[in-house]
Amino acid sequence: MNLFLIPSWYPSQAQPIAGIFTQEQAEAIAELCKDINVIVSTWGHHNAEIPLRCPWYLPKVLLWRLKQQHNCISQHKGVWEVFNPVILWSHRLPFGGADRLIKVNRRNLILAAEAFGPIDLIHAHVSYPAGYVASLLAKEFGIPYLLTEHMSPFPFSSLMRRGKPLPEIAQAFDKASTSIAVSPSLARQISSFGYRKPIVIPNLVDEQRFSTGVPLSDKFIFFTLCNLSAQKGIDHLLQAIALWNPPSDKFEFRIGGVGPLLAVYQAMASRLGVSDRVRWLGRVNRDDAPCLFRECHVFVLPSRHETFGVVYAEAIATGKPIVATRCGGPEFIVSEENGLLVDVGDVVGLANSLRSVSTCYDSFSPDAIRADFLNRFSRKVVVEQLSGIYRSTVEQK
Repeated sequence: MNLFLIPSWYPSQAQPIAGIFTQEQAEAIAELCKDINVIVSTWGHHNAEIPLRCPWYLPKVLLWRLKQQHNCISQHKGVWEVFNPVILWSHRLPFGGADRLIKVNRRNLILAAEAFGPIDLIHAHVSYPAGYVASLLAKEFGIPYLLTEHMSPFPFSSLMRRGKPLPEIAQAFDKASTSIAVSPSLARQISSFGYRKPIVIPNLVDEQRFSTGVPLSDKFIFFTLCNLSAQKGIDHLLQAIALWNPPSDKFEFRIGGVGPLLAVYQAMASRLGVSDRVRWLGRVNRDDAPCLFRECHVFVLPSRHETFGVVYAEAIATGKPIVATRCGGPEFIVSEENGLLVDVGDVVGLANSLRSVSTCYDSFSPDAIRADFLNRFSRKVVVEQLSGIYRSTVEQK
């Protein structure tokens, strides 16, 4: 089977973590399903984008474009990547949006078919633009397609028009053979717009990268890993630390990641008087993340909204309990056996949960938490679900 993936988000030099869950899913399918030839359509992704609010990126993007070759095929961890470059800008501007992506993905699909034979199935990740592009190419070439939605929140405000998602999003869901959401909460959000309710298949985490471990620090370590943006609720975390006010010689909060609000949050920590308990780790290399999870006692991330939240699954892959918010994805991951949930914005509840999890830490079983992860979010479990849908869809063609 030749499987052609169209990812709205995919790792690039400009943003190496963007869409990493799509790349890792593709690699897992290629490794575990030897009869599926996984081909990913790439065009530069974030390297190729001129953000609406950052027109000064234009020279950098033009320089990138001039350096690119056409019709490239390469292999990475068993996955074939077909590449043709294209420069992209917002659908709100003339000649922007999906039109240029339709052309480059058509070109990549033809290139893939010439190299590997007829394409049996298209799998698009995120309804716009990839799902919309897939709907057009599926009709043009007579190939069925699946759609997995990851958008958080769904849909982005920029993709709304008069209180409804763009018509292109409706088309992406309407024409898909099967639509998939990565959590029950996201499935409900999608169906609330009148679309057929998707089935739920979570993102996967490579269980081989993560293992349980005993923290060696004399302090009780809370660990957070995220992009430091408003969505992730770091302001609420800092306020909760200040409200609880644990002693600095016994507790430490390690916050990994960079983002637009890093300086703002550092200033807030100083203003709240908690800088002596907060350690800013900066940018965390993906290869270093498993060690940081193992070294902590508890993972905490009080997001305002998440459709899934891969870091929560990574935390339980290392057997760590979680403190999270009821913001969509975490309710699918967190249970009484592996953590605590609080309402979004409930700083008092968050402070109480941090205190509580530190006092009852020994009641959580790392082995049980890890086993639960393996049963729900490991590569084997998720790939079996996806490959079953792939095969049944192709058989019904």
